[in-house]
Parts: sequence; structure tokens; C-alpha cells
Amino acid sequence: MLSPRRRRRLRKTRQRLQRSPIARPFVLAVRWVVPLLYLGYMRLVWATSRHEELGLAEAAELLEEHGGFVGLCWHEEIVAAPYAWSRFGIRPHTLISHSDIGDLITRIAERCGCVVFRGGSSRGQSRRRATVVRDMIEHMRAETEVIYGIPVDGSHGPRYHVKRGALVLARESGKPIVLARLWFRRCLRLPTWDQLALPLPWNHIRLQLSGPYFVPPEARTRAELEPLRGQLERDLAELAAGSYEAMGQRVPAELPCPPARFAPETG
Repeated sequence: MLSPRRRRRLRKTRQRLQRSPIARPFVLAVRWVVPLLYLGYMRLVWATSRHEELGLAEAAELLEEHGGFVGLCWHEEIVAAPYAWSRFGIRPHTLISHSDIGDLITRIAERCGCVVFRGGSSRGQSRRRATVVRDMIEHMRAETEVIYGIPVDGSHGPRYHVKRGALVLARESGKPIVLARLWFRRCLRLPTWDQLALPLPWNHIRLQLSGPYFVPPEARTRAELEPLRGQLERDLAELAAGSYEAMGQRVPAELPCPPARFAPETG
């Protein structure tokens, strides 16, 4: 976590760079080039990898029965999620923050066929966030076959902690919740708070879905939502732990899953 003084320095540096005469052409180039590089790289990864899906048929039945669902995942999966979900036949709707990196992620997600709402959990955006969540609820009520893909520990963490916003979204729209896990046998971990995973070519890619879960309409307070929030956190953590185990990887020590079944490797 950066100190307030460090954040102020970074903000001033960014403001100086933005005033530079080369800043705007550079930013425009990045916004166009990075999504193309992303698509090219993910096509290579997908073409050279083995793909596996678990629970996709059941999720399709759930989508047809209820007209949509809210999919929950961990933030560490979001690098590959826009492309991989689309290749598995899922066109998710998602929420991305108003920020410089959010603009870039939005371009990438839209090129992969995602429907993007702008708001997210950027600091200082609480009023805008409340408005966009209302828009998302109304959109899901009005449209059919809407799938929201929500990284529930984003965008600032803490890692592997389910926040209540997705539960409110499911409750108010009257849709079920589905847990999702997209994972890879081979990946690079980026030096971010959530250790974002970048899949490598010649890989094994697996998408696993489980559910449904329903938010009780009468659960209106933090205390009333907490039992389901805690269950979703444990079950999503267990889903992640199972994917680590299936890929022969070490389970992160901070993952809140039953230690007797998924003990982190030592040594």
C-alpha cells in the first residue's frame, strides 16, 4: 500500500506527463496498440492450449430458466477472462472503473465482445458507483440472457475477500449467483496486489462454474447478507483451491479454504 505522500508524488508526476506535448499522441497509441497486442497474444495462447469446461451446460440451462445470472470470480483471473470467456461461448457484462487503466481495460473487453459499464470501486467515485449499479440492475431487469462477470475482491482488495456489492446486484435484479473459476496450468504472476495471472502458450485452460445461489429478498442489511457472503467466499475459495490442486500448483496461504483439504505446500 502506497503512503499518502507517495501517492501525491505519483499524481503530480502523472499530471506533468499529461501536460507534455508528446503525452496525448503516446496515450492514443497505447489505447490502440495494447488491445491489438492483447488479442494477438491471447489467440496464440488459445490456439496452442487444451481447453476444458466444467458446469457450462448447467449454467446455460440456468441462463435460459432465469434470463441471466451474476457470475463471481477472483480478480487474479481478469487478464485472460475477457478473451477466454468469449471463446467458451459466454458474453459477459462487467463493471470497470473510471481511470486511465480502466479506459484501456474497457477497450480490451469491448474488443472481446463484453458489454462494459463504467464505475467500479475507484476511490472517490462513490456517487458515480451508486448510479452505475442502479443502471446495471435496471439493465438486467429489462434484458434477457444477461451475464454479469464480477471480480468480487477488486479493484483494490483485500485479496480473496468477497464484497457485498455483487449480492445486492443479484438480489435487486432477482437473478441467481454462479461461481466461476478460470485457471491455467502455466502462467506468469504479475507484481500487483492480487498477483494477476498471465497465461502462457501451450497451456491447459479450464473454466469451472458452480451454483446457483439465491440471495433472500428479505436480506437487506449487512448482518442479514453476511451468512451468504461468507458462504460464497468459502465456496469460491474452495473452487480456486481445487483448480490449483488440479493443475499441480501451490495453494496460496491466504486463500480462505478448509485447511484440512487444501493445505498450502511447504518447503
